[in-house]
Amino acid sequence: MKITLLTILLFLAGILQPADPYISSKDYDVNSFHRGKQSSKSPKRVYIQKFRVLFEVFEEASASTKGSTNNRANRATTVSGTKTSMGVQLSGVDIPDFQKIVDEAYADFAAQLEADGYEIISAEEAGKTDYYSGYELVKGGASSTDQATGFVMVTPQGYDYWVKGIANDGREKGTFTDTSSKLSKDLGDAYVAEATFIFPFVALDASSTSFANYASSKVKADINLRMAAAIGATDNEQMSLGKFAKGFTQSSTSARLASQVRFVAGHLISSPAFDSSTGLKRDVYFEDIFAETKLVEVTSAEVATFSKTAYPQLVMVSGGELNLASHYVACNKDNYVKSAKGSISELIGSGISNFKELVKD
Repeated sequence: MKITLLTILLFLAGILQPADPYISSKDYDVNSFHRGKQSSKSPKRVYIQKFRVLFEVFEEASASTKGSTNNRANRATTVSGTKTSMGVQLSGVDIPDFQKIVDEAYADFAAQLEADGYEIISAEEAGKTDYYSGYELVKGGASSTDQATGFVMVTPQGYDYWVKGIANDGREKGTFTDTSSKLSKDLGDAYVAEATFIFPFVALDASSTSFANYASSKVKADINLRMAAAIGATDNEQMSLGKFAKGFTQSSTSARLASQVRFVAGHLISSPAFDSSTGLKRDVYFEDIFAETKLVEVTSAEVATFSKTAYPQLVMVSGGELNLASHYVACNKDNYVKSAKGSISELIGSGISNFKELVKD
């Protein structure tokens, strides 16, 4: 076989051709605010107030209909109630995989800042501020399933952070307003950073139908790993608004937790003088993670006709009153890890780049 120079060049071009990004340029949501040349007043120091990744591992939903009886002349027609429940659990990846993703992402985040001359402020130093008076120090590297139902929250090993307290159920207590700018002020106008990344893997849709002679309840599951632009209680049937709001700091009860990289500095009356945030306009989906992408469970009931008598009758239910389905969805571990790592890396890179550009203004 004759190998020409053109063949070699084409081969090398294929190797060197950059892969398509996980997050396209049109998917980024960039917001910035810079007042009074705050960056000229802020030292090249950053306190990483939050660095966390939420991986969804379980979600459940249910739908139901009420039974009904229609009495007519010498007969009664009965349609039973129905209920369908579905629980979908992720399999194929586990806590060690999540921890490695998060540890490497944090190391990358800190290294990029340090390479540009920024000093990383320790949790110990931040804890001496008035802002953190009465707060509790949490050791990173311990995964938690208590913060949002169905999600595992993972923080980096060797990374400590402060919370307002720990509730009896294990949830980290938070505030209802964003007060990061006050922390910046207490740290001599240093930058305060947050990095949050959210990875749901399933979306459940529950519905029910009732007619005179028929009733059914259905739960459908669309399975697809994605980095969510934001999540809230309404995105997950098992996650009540109260539970969600209590699980995360600096968001009101109506707010949603966003995937974002954010830097703030300085303190105006109630907000930062410098604010650079990079998030997503829409969820970003990843391919080739799951072989099974659709699940459907249905419970139905149809009319049963009975002649009226003077004594009670046993009513047999058509279709059953309860159908409990539990599913384990296996993922391609290598593709899951690669997609999560790649998308986090891209959002970090874009977030730091946008931060550095705003500092120049």
